[in-house]
Amino acid sequence: MKKICAAIIIFSLVFFAAPEVLAFESKAVVLNQAPYKTFYPATFDNLVLDFNLIVIRLDEVKAMALKNLGGADYLRQIKYLKLWVDQGEPGFQGMGIDRELGNFSYSSGSDSWYLENLNLKIEDNFRFFVTVETYSLAQKTDTIQMQIPALLDQNQDGIFQAGDLGIFMASGNNGPTDKNLTNANTQVFSTSNIDNMGPKLVFLNLQDGDLINDSQFLIKGKVRDQGNNNLNLFQIIINDQEFDIIDYNLNTYDWQYRWQIPADGDYVLRLKAYDSLGNLGQSGPINIKVEKQFFSLENSEIEIDKTTILNTGLDPAKITILLKDIDSQPLAGRQIECLGENAIISKSGEKTGSDGSLVCEIRSTRAGIRKIEVKLGDNVLKTFSINVLDRRLAEAGINFGDLIKASGPAVYYYGADAKRYVFPAAKVYFSWYKDFSQVKTISDENLALIGIGGNATYRPGIKLIKITTDPKVYAVSQGGVLRWLESEELARGIFGDNWAVLVEDVADAFFTNYIEGEPIRQLSDYDPEQEKENSQTIDQDKGLL
Repeated sequence: MKKICAAIIIFSLVFFAAPEVLAFESKAVVLNQAPYKTFYPATFDNLVLDFNLIVIRLDEVKAMALKNLGGADYLRQIKYLKLWVDQGEPGFQGMGIDRELGNFSYSSGSDSWYLENLNLKIEDNFRFFVTVETYSLAQKTDTIQMQIPALLDQNQDGIFQAGDLGIFMASGNNGPTDKNLTNANTQVFSTSNIDNMGPKLVFLNLQDGDLINDSQFLIKGKVRDQGNNNLNLFQIIINDQEFDIIDYNLNTYDWQYRWQIPADGDYVLRLKAYDSLGNLGQSGPINIKVEKQFFSLENSEIEIDKTTILNTGLDPAKITILLKDIDSQPLAGRQIECLGENAIISKSGEKTGSDGSLVCEIRSTRAGIRKIEVKLGDNVLKTFSINVLDRRLAEAGINFGDLIKASGPAVYYYGADAKRYVFPAAKVYFSWYKDFSQVKTISDENLALIGIGGNATYRPGIKLIKITTDPKVYAVSQGGVLRWLESEELARGIFGDNWAVLVEDVADAFFTNYIEGEPIRQLSDYDPEQEKENSQTIDQDKGLL
């Protein structure tokens, strides 16, 4: 396997205490020369810069603009230049371990690489890394030599704009002010097409020494091939037993494996994979201890702080999970998933803390009712319905399930999908409501915010319907399903001797709102009371909840 090492530049930035000094000089930087190294096509996590940023008070990194004095550029060799901050074990580990802050953009005007809007708060000593990801089809060998340029603030306002150079802080303590800091050695980008590098494999939610107290665990991680080839074989090895991992995504590099744990004890886990060229990649081993506790739903607590939020994406509902075992002791290290469509969910897939707790936050930018499931393994512990309201409609006092109208006479049902449903005739309306006392009036502008979802249909179990051009009489079931009553005797047996007064005509134009279902052939085929129970609201009738 080719050894891909990286150019390393180590320096420290020391910010002096005097508040009037809003810049740092090169004497605050200790630069160690990085050795010569070689990078190859379609490879990533190639380290080219490594530095500690030391501050004496809380500050915030806003932007960085660096230069490459070598000939390699973003159109031919450099696909991405990435910035990271150290996370996990000390030193650069890259994908899945260190925290990725973003990709630099290239400025042709200043021939520099810049990354802005970092907004990264730092104190004491933070360690940063810069890496190169290379193109796969580069045809020219060239060099990389990173430089921290002397500060260039074109507007002299202390705020970074494209074309500026150096490191910019929220405090304005930017630099270096007096000279460039250049690595003496170069790194070479080689066009060699000999690929003998295997995939890189990472555990995301397990680390050496972790404790699991469950009978199953969803292991997650990252896998990506150096050389950008497909995977031929991907396995997790648990105490020397090999198990295939088939659930992985070559676009996002994510993988997962549900570990069914046979017994308590000590386990050693590692990963291995072969790419399509037969190159082997392996992870280091991690030691995991399993001590099971038996979960008790009765003793656990799962609560939500509110069930109505705004669709701004900034108004979270918080689900607090407190897991306990059959002895009411906290269950630590249990993996909880909070799942729902069209929702932004934080902390899902993470493990409960030492006190057995985890808090998931639910946000959304789309109006409607969101079903959120809280799961432990394959078991659904609790389901919540969260109303996500349009801010303007919320201010007007409108919620899902309301009857609404504007300046015109038409009345609509505001559904759980954030759409309004039309009553095509007064008779349909009165199958659901006895009067108009619940109708809320809103502005024409607010009504226009709500799209049409369709027509409401008769409430099941209330009326019988027919069309003028067909003598068949139908009962209505949930979802606008029509059930033909095959005989008058069945109609009388189900709806009573006065069944005929329940029959109402539906215009041919609206008959397409319904779906024809199975005929009613015996008394047990249709229960009006059960039908009414199943469709207490239009949301329920249309399956919007």
